[in-house]
Amino acid sequence: MLRRLGGCVVALALLLPAQALTAQAAPAADQRAAATKTRMVKLGHKPVRATTAHKVRLTFEGRKGQLVNLARVDAAEQCGGRILRRGGKTVKPWAQGYWRLPRTASYTAINKPCRNQEKARVRLQVRKVVRQDRLTTDDPVTSGRSARVTHLIPFRVLADERAHLGGGGRLALIRPDRSTTRDVAPGDLGFAVPGASGASGVDVASLIGRWFVEVEPRTEVSLSTSTVRTVAVDGSPTIVPAGRYARLSFTGTAGQWVYAEITSATTGQAAYQHRMYNVGPAEQSSPVEYFLPAVQVECPGSTPGSCMVTQLPAAGTYVVSLPISPGDDTDVSVRVRSAARALPATVDGPAVSYAVTTPGRWVVGDLPEVPKDAAGGSGATITLANVSMLVDWRVRAVSGYGPCNPGLFDDCFAIDATPNAFTLSPARPTSPLPFDAFANPAVAVLAVPPGATGSLDLTVTKDAPQP
Repeated sequence: MLRRLGGCVVALALLLPAQALTAQAAPAADQRAAATKTRMVKLGHKPVRATTAHKVRLTFEGRKGQLVNLARVDAAEQCGGRILRRGGKTVKPWAQGYWRLPRTASYTAINKPCRNQEKARVRLQVRKVVRQDRLTTDDPVTSGRSARVTHLIPFRVLADERAHLGGGGRLALIRPDRSTTRDVAPGDLGFAVPGASGASGVDVASLIGRWFVEVEPRTEVSLSTSTVRTVAVDGSPTIVPAGRYARLSFTGTAGQWVYAEITSATTGQAAYQHRMYNVGPAEQSSPVEYFLPAVQVECPGSTPGSCMVTQLPAAGTYVVSLPISPGDDTDVSVRVRSAARALPATVDGPAVSYAVTTPGRWVVGDLPEVPKDAAGGSGATITLANVSMLVDWRVRAVSGYGPCNPGLFDDCFAIDATPNAFTLSPARPTSPLPFDAFANPAVAVLAVPPGATGSLDLTVTKDAPQP
């Protein structure tokens, strides 16, 4: 019996180490199990809470042709991939985090854990995707109310076009090649499709075509597009399609004065906006475009509004931005013109001729810089006389002109907002000369309608002393 008991003791002694090892290994196995969360869910389920250190497996039933999304709810985009499996096969993604289901079956969406990153909380939800109405330049689109689906709004970008999106909330962009940019703030959405002569390194094919913007529920999104063209100064007019904005890229020289000549425009209620334009550098790093200082002139011709002329600070490539009003139904013909230069005027000096020898070509000349006198003016008068052939014209005399940025500065839309500037016309051929208040030089700009030719004389005289 002792021999039999001794055998049992040996057997127990051999058994105990194995049980001890099993007991020690259990916590490690539990840790591995805790690192993966597995749930059976339905599309639009309550979000599953986890951390970026977890691997999360969400199994659901889907129908053939459904577009589904594994959403990271209320979280900035993070590391860790997302894949979808049917059985042992991986489903090809439609876009990052999106899949078009190939058949009616059971699927498992997997959110992979992050590596080498501080652990953070995350909520995951498998959603059906709802495609909203197509976004156009005419009307904004508001997404649906449900937070249990993913809202996608489609829009198109054509070749030689620049697009801007506006709206609220956090947005994501899905390009025509299905690459994705997430957590994009509205206002930072300017992107250009350069066309055949595009910038080096730009994959044009990834930009032309149908885009999608992913939006939060009850979010309004608007779209504006610009036609992007490369033009020559004083070259042939280019046609801007109806309802499009325009960006005309051109190469200029240092000191050159340029303006946009619009040879046709609509007569709708927003027709005046056809004439408001700006010139800025072609390459800009800021999301808010920088515009060069410009002289604002009341437009001559039948269409009221503001025209602008800009002096280029250096040789290079620039862009004229023209906000052709969305919704107008007429194409617009426009070209970039260079202004002729008149001789500088002097106080009590000879008359200076402002001659328009090329149809529609404006003229810019320097005015003498004079300080503000005790009465708050310049003590000098500018007079226009000997007008020949010109029927409708405007002369803007200004000192200290500055940049104009529609939407940011209200005085862009007020011709007489600058106190040291005056507009002369057939009805008002004489005026006090603007005093010199800023670093920019004083100039006079003769603006004429397209096709007009003729001339006028400009003189500057010292005012008689007051008794």
